[in-house]
Amino acid sequence: MLVVEAVLSPPLVIGAALAVGLGLFWGWRNYQRCPHCGRIVPRVSQGWFRCRACGRQYRKGLRVR
Repeated sequence: MLVVEAVLSPPLVIGAALAVGLGLFWGWRNYQRCPHCGRIVPRVSQGWFRCRACGRQYRKGLRVR
């Protein structure tokens, strides 16, 4: 019973939610979907990158249809 109370205490729940939120925000800012195959790839800041899955080039701003 003591373990359940410690795990569900408000500071731990708030801290975990904050960590998950910051992780999702960081991932959204640093990764994007390849516009050709839809795989998760690093976001481009300048120029072009090549997708490791399909081999095609992509750049920032291209969206999956």
